[in-house]
Amino acid sequence: MHRLTTRPDLVGSTRASRGRRVVTTALAVVGLSVASLLVVPAQAQAAAPTWQQVEEARGSEASKKEAIVEVEAALEAATNRAADAQKAADAAGEALVAAQAAVDEANARHRSIQKKADEAGQQAESSEIVVGQAAAMLVRPSSSGNLSDLLSSGDGAEDVLRGLSMSSKIGENLEALRDRAVAADNLATSLADQAKVALDERDRLADEADSALDEAVAANEAAKADASSIDTQKTMLAAQLVALRDDRVSIEEAYRDAKAAEAAAARAVGQAGAAGTGPISVGAGSGPGTTQPDPGTGWVAAIRSFGSYQAYGYRIHPITGAWKLHAGADFGASCGTPIYSIAAGTVTYAGPAGGYGNLVIIDHGDGISSAYGHMESSGIYVSQGQTVTPGQNIAGVGTAGGSTGCHLHLEVRQNGLATDPVAYLATQGVR
Repeated sequence: MHRLTTRPDLVGSTRASRGRRVVTTALAVVGLSVASLLVVPAQAQAAAPTWQQVEEARGSEASKKEAIVEVEAALEAATNRAADAQKAADAAGEALVAAQAAVDEANARHRSIQKKADEAGQQAESSEIVVGQAAAMLVRPSSSGNLSDLLSSGDGAEDVLRGLSMSSKIGENLEALRDRAVAADNLATSLADQAKVALDERDRLADEADSALDEAVAANEAAKADASSIDTQKTMLAAQLVALRDDRVSIEEAYRDAKAAEAAAARAVGQAGAAGTGPISVGAGSGPGTTQPDPGTGWVAAIRSFGSYQAYGYRIHPITGAWKLHAGADFGASCGTPIYSIAAGTVTYAGPAGGYGNLVIIDHGDGISSAYGHMESSGIYVSQGQTVTPGQNIAGVGTAGGSTGCHLHLEVRQNGLATDPVAYLATQGVR
């Protein structure tokens, strides 16, 4: 990306357009990848011999070699299938990030145009008042017929005229003054129209972001389900290879060992998912967003203490060098530092997300959601669809994705639009 030196409110349209292209391309890739995955598992499984075939193949050296080739091919196919599933999930995560960034930039552009439209509207209204006052004075019997009378008439007339660059043109006729008022009104109308277009574009991009989240959830769930199936298959295939290569190992022993390995792997996954998920005791915090409110409010800090902090807002991106919106707040802390859910809710996403590395999104209801980024995949302790409580340890700080060091990137969104998370939490008593 190129370094941007123009004001952020003037580049929103370009960024939104670029964001739409990225979102469309990424979603297309996700669709193709997921579709292709639907047919690969059956092919990979069909190439693997059964245990009975393995036992029969051990009767002759030629059959044994042929069976080994088949098993090795099935192992390779399973490995490739797992890689394809992960690519699909990664692509979906990239699309989600691009979609959210496009929404954030479009929202910033709308707010900037709307602010200018409001200011222009106020200026037009003031101009019309001045024109009315001027016209009234010029028809008074006592009037000198000069706009100098207007400048001493109060009601902010002097400020308005100076704002219109007319204080040095006291003798300017009423017609010219009226023209300026009309021009101010036209500008206000034009900006209002631009603001409406920007709002419609933002809402359209927000719909795309919702679709991108759905795609990411589906791809991530598919990858996880497929990975579990593939791991089971690979465990069995590896056991078959042992039985084929070593006649001293019986078929029964190889099968039993494979089932034991499968059960052990399942237990390990379950233990990892349950690690650190209990509620925590509230302690003293340090820095913005760490001081705990009364527990009855239902809102808590996402991290208890940290060594560095970067606020929400526009900045020079530390990696790309681009001037862009930092849609959250960063809390620098050692990798593995606990990350807590800021309120009760449901996990709507937990997986890969482009520059975020990995991302956890929690829906808190009433249009409010929170997002936690840059954890390692092993540092996510919750899964999609899981219900969490305020202060539940949902992850550990990491440095995955576009990161310059271990930190938590925290976002809060209202109806899909990013807002300053520290400021929002302050309204909930977390300071």
